[in-house]
Amino acid sequence: MKVSYKWLKEYIDITLSTEELAEKLTMAGIEVEAIHRTAEIPSGVVVGEILERKPHPDADKLSVCMVNSGKETLQVVCGAPNCDAGKKVPLATLGTVFTDPENGKKFEIKKCKLRGVESSGMLCSSKELGVDDDHAGLMELSKDLETGKPVKELFTPDVVFELEITSNRPDWLSHYGIARDIAALTGAELKFSEIKLPAPTKDAAIPANLVEVLDHELCPRYTALVIKNITVGESPDWLKERLISIGLRPINNIVDITNFVLMELGHPLHAFDLDDLAGKRIVVRRARNGEKIMTLDGKTHELKDHHLVIADAEKPVALAGIMGGEHSGVTEKTCNILIEGAYFKPSNIRTTSKELEITSDSSHRFERGTSWEAAETAAKRTASLVLELAGGELVTGLIDVRGELSENKSFDCHFDMIRRLTGMTIANHDIIAIFERLGIKCTEIEDDKCRITAPHFRLDIEREADLAEEIARINGLDNIPVIPVAAKTVASIKDDAYMDLSILNDELIALGLWECMNYTLTDEKSALADTRFSKDDLILLTNPVSIDLAFLRPSLYGGILRNVEYNVSRQNHDLALFETGRAFCANAKLFKEERYECCIALSGRRYPERFSVERELENDFFDMKGLLEELLSKIKVKDIRFVRKEEAIFAKGCCAELFSGNARLGIFGKVDEKIEKQMRLRHPLYVALLEAEQLIALGKDKITYKQLALYPSTSRDVAFIAEQSLEHQAVTDFIMKCGVKNLEKVELFDIFEDEKTLGAGKKSMAYSLTFRNPEKTLTDEEVNQAHEKLRERLASGLKVDLR
Repeated sequence: MKVSYKWLKEYIDITLSTEELAEKLTMAGIEVEAIHRTAEIPSGVVVGEILERKPHPDADKLSVCMVNSGKETLQVVCGAPNCDAGKKVPLATLGTVFTDPENGKKFEIKKCKLRGVESSGMLCSSKELGVDDDHAGLMELSKDLETGKPVKELFTPDVVFELEITSNRPDWLSHYGIARDIAALTGAELKFSEIKLPAPTKDAAIPANLVEVLDHELCPRYTALVIKNITVGESPDWLKERLISIGLRPINNIVDITNFVLMELGHPLHAFDLDDLAGKRIVVRRARNGEKIMTLDGKTHELKDHHLVIADAEKPVALAGIMGGEHSGVTEKTCNILIEGAYFKPSNIRTTSKELEITSDSSHRFERGTSWEAAETAAKRTASLVLELAGGELVTGLIDVRGELSENKSFDCHFDMIRRLTGMTIANHDIIAIFERLGIKCTEIEDDKCRITAPHFRLDIEREADLAEEIARINGLDNIPVIPVAAKTVASIKDDAYMDLSILNDELIALGLWECMNYTLTDEKSALADTRFSKDDLILLTNPVSIDLAFLRPSLYGGILRNVEYNVSRQNHDLALFETGRAFCANAKLFKEERYECCIALSGRRYPERFSVERELENDFFDMKGLLEELLSKIKVKDIRFVRKEEAIFAKGCCAELFSGNARLGIFGKVDEKIEKQMRLRHPLYVALLEAEQLIALGKDKITYKQLALYPSTSRDVAFIAEQSLEHQAVTDFIMKCGVKNLEKVELFDIFEDEKTLGAGKKSMAYSLTFRNPEKTLTDEEVNQAHEKLRERLASGLKVDLR
């Protein structure tokens, strides 16, 4: 919102500099976002009268104007659309020097040729004069002004504050509202002239039921005044200057007055052409479904039955509290007007404004909440200015139709509570003085409390905490004393799950992975990306913020896919990502309702930073397997084994479950090729889904010291030809179950496949067997016996051909 410094000074004597005032307002909660200073208009700019306008012979968008400068008639080439004959506009004469506000450079108006036509001056917009930012056309001046008069005499320099007004303070959306707070901050007296209206003259043509309100819930109060025989014309310079200073374009005296009062008092108004109202009546009602109205912006809107309209005897003429109709406004031919000052239900205005996609200064204020008492004040102020500037006669007193109106809030204020909430040492009488400067009435004053009544414009004051905020604002937030927090120190509550997850995260980061963090809330598509779950397994929020955050994630799989896709779309194809966090499931047969999960994703090159042959090595299934083995080793999980598994989210034949003993730790594998194509991946994607709580539980064993072996080990090899389907895990499991004495370690060191040599569907596997006895050195005979025994069991148990 823009506020003029000169305009504010009409209501209060301000002794502060603009910088000091901006600081004081900001510290009081009215944030000053910017300060704009209007430039001083050069003395060479005078009031010029356009005598004649002709089209430019070589340019469609240019005009050749003959302009009276007061001393001579000049030919000026102009590109503005509104350079019509008869208008008075600012004319920069030859030799006038302007300063460019953007770079500070000066330039002089000189005689020149524009597309072959001589031009001896420049017709100016208000932006070119530094008055405001409007450059849509020439700045139009009053026709009553003397031709040749310096324009600088019409516009004295001003300072405009750009304010950020919070939604709970609609009373600040006006110059008078800001002046009221400045008065409270500085102690200066607030000024506002009493509104005096003449006694109305009765007109038999005005019906007794001029205003009828059919819905008091949506319109609790509607006031109106009728003025006849007005003259619609140009506004006086002081009024135009006020509007121009805050970026509003003057239109005519009636419209300008309603805009002026809006920005002065903060209450929206509307002036209807009484003669255009069918039946000369106003009916405030709900729209009928399918009813249409064309608003002042030229758009036609189809209405619903919860939209409130201002109608005449036949049709809607305005959207209540939002915008007038195209054919109900004031024109040059208007003689009789009805001034509307009303109070509408904020929630209905907000709903209508959003649904019809219309935003106006009026809706901006009504939807935040205005005062029903201010409706009368604003209507009378408007009528007073209309009678002063447009003439006419008041033919009705205030027409006031009321429904059920709320009373101003009243409650007890305890002085000690104010001091406790603010931390300030402030006397009772100083608290009362601040309240009274803010318009808050204090009655039943006692030693420890008083009864306060909030003013009609302070809709935000509901309890003592709100009063404490006002005392802190006005007394100065920088005066709140700094007091160390006094509290008992108690031991923090240990969250074992969180601390253990932190250890897991640290280990994964140490292994070179990047941590991701996603919301636990997700959409249905992402939730069902993990095909182990159906929609019935998902937990749906009762009242979600949006459809994209309607479900609790059943696993971390969907989130890690989004992370991968996000990186790939930004040309980052070498990925090693992980996330740990909560997952939720409604199906107890699959998982418990809430659990901790860890998800890992690998794709692209294994060592992208290296400059050797290793740089081009890509992650594969065994890199993921090795990473999991390394992770489990670091967190001290023992007896790890991998079992082949088929799962729909992974490619066929490239998936395995991970176990520690009989405890399932998770699943991993290569993501299905269809998903990889959808995500436009350059490299295969490998994902692991681990049960984090199970990992942590198994990794909690204490680290114990194990004495280093005192005696040497001896190794033997065993090789055999087996079916292609025989897995390494099955071989190692079989060997360890054989119970061969002194066997310490089994390692696969070779796999050979060749149909010509071994036959179709066959492969050769070779293992290294390590033997050791902790109490003595084994003899060759003991090792050979154990080795031979194992060979026999392999041949009979696995049906392999020994080599």
